[in-house]
Amino acid sequence: MGKRYSALGLAVCLLLGWFPVAHGVPHGYAEGSAGTAFYVAPNGSDSNSGGPGDPFQTPEAARDAIRTLKSTNGLPAGGVTVYLREGTYERNEAFELTEADSGTADSPIVYRSYPGETARLTGGTNLDRSGFEPVTDPAVLQRIIDPAARGQVLRFDLKAHGLTDYGTISRHGYWKASDISELPPMELYIDGQGMTLARWPNEGTVQMGDIVDPGPTVDDPDLQTRGGTFHYDYDRPSLWTQADDIWLDGIFGYSWEWSYNRIASIDTEQKTITLQYGEMSGIQKNWYPDFHFAENLLEEIDRPGEYYIDRTNGLLYLLPNAAFKTGHGDVTVTTLRDPMISARDASYVSFEELSLEYGRDTAAVIIGGSHVTIDHCDIGNFANKAVSVNETTRFMDPVPDDALTGHDHLVSNTHIHHIGGAAVTLNGGDAVTLTPGNNKVENSHIHDFAYYNKAYNPGVSLSGVGNQAIGNEIHDAPHPGILIFGNDHLVENNDIYDICKMFSDLGAIYMNEGATPQHRGTVIRHNYFHHIGENKPGVEGVYPDNLTMGLTIEGNIFYKMGNSGIKNNMGSYIKADNNIFVDTYIPYDNQELFMGDGPGNKVDTAYMPQWKALFEQNDNFAGTPYLEQYPELANFFDENRYYPDTNTFTNNVVYNKAVQRSKDVDAQGARDVNQLLHAEGNWVADQDPGFEDLAAGDFRLKDDAAVFARIPGFEAIPFEQIGTHGKIGLTASPDTVELAGVAFPSSSVTLELGTKAPVRAEPIPWNASETGIAYSSSDPNVAAVDAGGEAEALAPGTAVITAVSKANPALKAECEVTVADGDGVMHFTDFESGGNGWPVDANRSIAEDSDGNHWYRIVGGANAQSPRDFSDYVLEYKVKMPAAVPVGANFLMYDRNGENGSGYVFYKKTEAGSLWGYYDSQWQALQEVELPQDDLKPGSVNEIQLVVQGASVSLYVNGELRMQGANPAHSASGKVGFYVEGLTDLQFDDVKFSVIREPVTGITLDRGAFTLEMGEIVPLTAAVQPANASNRKIKWVSSAPETASVDEAGVMTGHGQGSAVITAVSDADEGIKASAKVTVRPWPNYPIELLNKAIKDKKNWTDSQAVSFPRRNVRFAGEGAFGYEKTKLGGKLLRFRAKFGAYEGGWYGFALRSDRTGDPTWVNGNKGYLVVIKEDQIELQSWKPGQTMMRIVPNTAFKAGGEYDIEIGVVPVEGGRRFILKSGKNVVLNELDADPSNPIAAEGYFNVYNYAKGGNAIELMAAKSKS
Repeated sequence: MGKRYSALGLAVCLLLGWFPVAHGVPHGYAEGSAGTAFYVAPNGSDSNSGGPGDPFQTPEAARDAIRTLKSTNGLPAGGVTVYLREGTYERNEAFELTEADSGTADSPIVYRSYPGETARLTGGTNLDRSGFEPVTDPAVLQRIIDPAARGQVLRFDLKAHGLTDYGTISRHGYWKASDISELPPMELYIDGQGMTLARWPNEGTVQMGDIVDPGPTVDDPDLQTRGGTFHYDYDRPSLWTQADDIWLDGIFGYSWEWSYNRIASIDTEQKTITLQYGEMSGIQKNWYPDFHFAENLLEEIDRPGEYYIDRTNGLLYLLPNAAFKTGHGDVTVTTLRDPMISARDASYVSFEELSLEYGRDTAAVIIGGSHVTIDHCDIGNFANKAVSVNETTRFMDPVPDDALTGHDHLVSNTHIHHIGGAAVTLNGGDAVTLTPGNNKVENSHIHDFAYYNKAYNPGVSLSGVGNQAIGNEIHDAPHPGILIFGNDHLVENNDIYDICKMFSDLGAIYMNEGATPQHRGTVIRHNYFHHIGENKPGVEGVYPDNLTMGLTIEGNIFYKMGNSGIKNNMGSYIKADNNIFVDTYIPYDNQELFMGDGPGNKVDTAYMPQWKALFEQNDNFAGTPYLEQYPELANFFDENRYYPDTNTFTNNVVYNKAVQRSKDVDAQGARDVNQLLHAEGNWVADQDPGFEDLAAGDFRLKDDAAVFARIPGFEAIPFEQIGTHGKIGLTASPDTVELAGVAFPSSSVTLELGTKAPVRAEPIPWNASETGIAYSSSDPNVAAVDAGGEAEALAPGTAVITAVSKANPALKAECEVTVADGDGVMHFTDFESGGNGWPVDANRSIAEDSDGNHWYRIVGGANAQSPRDFSDYVLEYKVKMPAAVPVGANFLMYDRNGENGSGYVFYKKTEAGSLWGYYDSQWQALQEVELPQDDLKPGSVNEIQLVVQGASVSLYVNGELRMQGANPAHSASGKVGFYVEGLTDLQFDDVKFSVIREPVTGITLDRGAFTLEMGEIVPLTAAVQPANASNRKIKWVSSAPETASVDEAGVMTGHGQGSAVITAVSDADEGIKASAKVTVRPWPNYPIELLNKAIKDKKNWTDSQAVSFPRRNVRFAGEGAFGYEKTKLGGKLLRFRAKFGAYEGGWYGFALRSDRTGDPTWVNGNKGYLVVIKEDQIELQSWKPGQTMMRIVPNTAFKAGGEYDIEIGVVPVEGGRRFILKSGKNVVLNELDADPSNPIAAEGYFNVYNYAKGGNAIELMAAKSKS
């Protein structure tokens, strides 16, 4: 059918450069000298034509339209552009391109955002903030360790919102640790910032103790099925007894063998942890320290932004951060399982100006083809990789090696950030002909990568032949910036810093190619390496490790390198020329560790057999490009492989202005223990070599720089060309991100006295260009705060922490910090782990006695003062006197050395005995006590207590009062410390500062008398007066525990008819107490219905092979829920007899008043009451339809293999409905549901659950009678 167009429509089409064309060509493209265009928009439709006013909805529709276009008229001159209009495109599968989707050099295919707009392709699903609700489930709340966090944690029901694929947390790490890894699991983001899977410790790590069993190694067959065991020295695991999927992240062996390993078991009595999987070299201690932290712990949600996913019930728990609370940005979980873009044998296709965000795998995988370009894109928040060229991801179907032939692919001008593994992987080139792949990443900003898979996942990985990394900025990662394998790669003009921040024995650029000596020819030139390994040993700049050969390192700048600029571990033909090393500890380290030709040497045991096999297999490379390009291979076995002598270090500049060089560095600027390095023409300068402005970090050389005269022929390094240039990422994105606000996640926090904790404000948005925040405290004597937002609780009271934006002081926030007494200890030091703030030097040291105890030793004539100020305090410590105490010898205690000077508590050995005195800052005596004997005898250990409150000072020696005085002119606060005179030394230990305690004056209870039913559980609340009492702990006592018991939290349980008195007793003063009388009523005559007929009714139980009827009983031997379908049951207790099989980690259960039979309560909104009977505990849950945990009690009623008379039901009572579970005469559960709008029906079906493991069964039998 023909179409007619109005003159106006024709004019509009011509004006826009778009015209629908017939003859089988897809409608919607524009044709002309600029090529053809299709349009895609989030509100479009794939049944549209793809025109500007009639856009497609998905890129697939545009791709298919291009295929149709190619099959009819062919590609137009200038190619085809697919414009994606502004908005978000949710992706749940890969956008796949094949050879059929290729363009040509003259007619490329371009997918890009419409000019001035940004199209966002997302593999995430946004969660509505309104779906987050406070956690009320007591079973969840009791697991959360931090009481302050319990009231702040929110819950989101993922399953109820249709999200059921949470992924699996799995083993991954170095080498074969990743052989069994699965696709990364669902992750949570707020405003594009990755949140933290709940972990402990929140910051930093802990270490293993003694190793009990190293477990298997990589050479053992049970590597993936058995782990080793180690002792731990921390106490936290005792609080994780309900956690069943805990993972450790860290190093358990060599420093490069990073591991993510599951905990198989914890023995809290022996304090051991057994891992699920083996470590590559077994669990061990070596020269670099081990470390780890634990995560995936609901118990440890205590920091804003921490989350946990209950995969069984589909629930997300979150402690919200400031961005969440202020509504800034989306709340997103990652859902895309596939690579976002998958190109196989496609050529001349470009992706431009697109935002690719969120995914569990990789943003773009490019296999085969040529000239696929990713330009001016923003790629972030992918758990695996950003771009992978000629390398499939671990989670894709494999492709044959001969398909990995892609060449001339390009990643340019792109911002790549927050990537779980390697950011960019470039493979390609012909290893037979040495034809380069020419795959390249250039002028891109790559940072914050390898957060998920931390080992050997660099910013750029180069493999194959002839690929390139040029002009990039690469920083902030746990492992290397660039990894290199293969031949003839080029690494040029890159700015690389803050790399290898977590692990040791690595480099910013790292190679480990000793086993493949034909891999040579890579050039590393004109790069800027800086601020690398400054505080971490074993982190180098360029590191050809383990006999790597044939590398050129020229024209680079190394600045602030904490270890080596270049470290050559026994490589050969490593050429380092024309480099500049500034403030580098070791410019060039010709490492000798593996050198040697003695028995068992490294070469003969680890390399020579491989080399011989390699050369034999390749006929010594005769007739191959290798011998032509690397002629030294012809003499490979003639050269000295045990002491390599083919390395050169020439014409380099070494200048140390602020950092001392290693004493092992020679006059040529190298560390060369065996003197094998050909080093000449180098200048170890004692003056600025001629930089434009070293202080400003400008390493351009002046025209008259001294280096040109000192090193003839030295070539100026083009410093101005290093790094990125122009706009990186989305052109339409702002050059700066404005700071909208500063907010604390919580308006108030409570800290225990003497503790430190981060009380940090968050910049909003988190990625603002200027995020600096300054902190201050309204009362530093109560709560001090450092520049990083860490608060220290110094004294009981309240202080306000203020956070102010450094860029815009008008943006500020406040957080009230309340310091609670806790145990009253403000500061304690036993000197077992250092000085803890007390100064340590030659005059003030830590000495170990014969018992291994550490003492703080102050020599005569020296003083030491506390690391912080104190106001009112109790100081307690031990002091050890020397063997000789001559007359006149003395020591004093500084009392609050502050704005008014110090008071002095003074002890002196006198002719007559000894003297104690208290003096003001002018040494006017305020109190003196003379004793006729030595109060502190030579060689004795004495306990001193000093109580300071306002002007008053009281001194106790070995428990006896010695002196009381007052200093009206005392400083309000100040340092406290010691001075020693006339003695060789004094030694101090167990120095403790405590608060002056506020006594308890009374206790009140929230009720004076009340009534319970048997089995009913009710909390009793006690209030301690005054509100600021120092010790608010309560001890609970029942006068008749057999009638009514009470636990340590004041929760009472009725047991038998009668009355009891429940008493709350002050822990500080047992004379202060309050009581309440509780009466337990006789058991009510609740109506009972025998289940006997139903048990024998074979026709009306759920039809399932798991249900059988032996001996006129009903037996459930398979997993699932099985219901009695004939009738609904209501307000009576059901009586029957039940036999429980083994639990084996599973559970049995009964559901009452269910909407349906055969469906668990968690399926399709099936409401009702569910009692879950586990081997160790019994849970009562209501499903309305969401789950609420009503009660958890220990299971002392139903043992595996036992038979029990059961009464169970929900009966109407005044004030609601009461759930009853009895075993014989024992009331197991008696819980009132007082929900006034209870949606659970008055009548419903009875279901029996069997989720025990190992094929175990539960069997119901007829009860004997109603009585």
